Amino acid sequence: MSVAVASRSDLVQKARQAPVGRLTLFGAIAAILGGIVLVGGLISGHPERTWWAYHVNFMFWAGLAQGMVVFAAVLKLAKGHWGGVVIRFAEAATAFTTVTVLLFIGLVIGRDYIFTWIHEPRPDVGWWLTTKWFFLRNGLILVALSWLSWRFVRHDTTPDARELQSGEEVERLTDSGVISRDAAILVLAYAFGYSLLAFDLMMSLAQKWVSSLFGAFYFMGSFLAALMMLAVLAITLRRAMGLGGIYTSRQQHDLGKLCFGFTVFWAYLMWSQFLVIWYGNLPEETYFIFYRLTGAWRPVGVAVFLMVFLIPFIGLLGVKPKTFSPTMVAFALVSLFGIWLERYLEVVPSINGGKGPAIGLTEAGVTLFFAGLFFLSWGWFAFESFAGDCGDSWCGGLRQQHGDQSSASSATTSSASAASTAATRSYAFSVGGRQLIHPVERAAVEWWHRDLELAWGGDSDEPQHHI
Repeated sequence: MSVAVASRSDLVQKARQAPVGRLTLFGAIAAILGGIVLVGGLISGHPERTWWAYHVNFMFWAGLAQGMVVFAAVLKLAKGHWGGVVIRFAEAATAFTTVTVLLFIGLVIGRDYIFTWIHEPRPDVGWWLTTKWFFLRNGLILVALSWLSWRFVRHDTTPDARELQSGEEVERLTDSGVISRDAAILVLAYAFGYSLLAFDLMMSLAQKWVSSLFGAFYFMGSFLAALMMLAVLAITLRRAMGLGGIYTSRQQHDLGKLCFGFTVFWAYLMWSQFLVIWYGNLPEETYFIFYRLTGAWRPVGVAVFLMVFLIPFIGLLGVKPKTFSPTMVAFALVSLFGIWLERYLEVVPSINGGKGPAIGLTEAGVTLFFAGLFFLSWGWFAFESFAGDCGDSWCGGLRQQHGDQSSASSATTSSASAASTAATRSYAFSVGGRQLIHPVERAAVEWWHRDLELAWGGDSDEPQHHI
């Protein structure tokens, strides 16, 4: 008989080991330094470049944060038990969706420097590109998605909050229907809402250029950026929070496979859009693509293809680069920078009056400002989550993940350790007597064991135990 035990106190300790203070401090310093560059650029005699960088970073960070929350929703819909604590890392990005609404006000203020159709009206689209209606509908989209994100996360963490308040285990299937409903609505709203944002905030910058695939290309690229950011966060926090037995190499491999798969899907969407435009050979369509692949913009276009597709595709093709943390982080960072360059390539050539690329202190400072706000809001969410006894979401995620997989990650617990924790509120899985705390946890552990048997057999580098 092998038993795996995880007490509530252990999970509390792991949750409180999250480097919230360091993340918050980093975010605050980055936001302050970046803010100085941002303000300095705006009050200079030529603020247009600062506003261009602001718009680029708005499109990058808003899509990334929303994509992280959507990934958590997708895991809930797909019954992705393997996600575990990664779901909580993703849900922490909900705080930045509110910050996004506030940052959108900046686009309203700097609209004269960003949106060319304000000075050059487009009668071909009529009422669609009128200032009041334009900013009203896009603001409402961001507000609605932020509200849907908070509603989904609140319902998803409600069982954990109830468990903490009552001190007793809670039936985790009670709210499963509500959570699945919220997750489905959020996923659909993300696809629809961010397609409209792509059409309005980026595609409208290029006079008379139209692509029905551009919306999907944008929100799926943002989803890829979210996966890459989650890979970096999960690996970075694993050591700080002592999650070696919770975020295992198998989960890292699964997340790496998703990063690889959506890298290929990004290339598929890019080629689908490029092929139709190239084959049609219509001047009003081809100029957008070929202007970015020739002349001064060609190095940026080539860099985007290499960094978003070719380098991650070749690098993450095998198993070891996905499971070896340094290589996984390196390829994720390359992809993230490539996606940022893609946003730059989609926005700036349309509004800079025919000039070439200029990436320097202004762009770096504004990017630092947005990154600081992202990590500041992410750290705030984490702090609020476990400010109490264990935290509505973080400890709940750890508890759920430990309940799902602790039998595979820490089944070597000695009998003396088991006896010392028998009096505490714990989660034990007995092999011989098949004594599990909850039917849901029984199903989860049986699923985990069956997956181990089918997927790895005797070659797994994870501990294998018979439940």
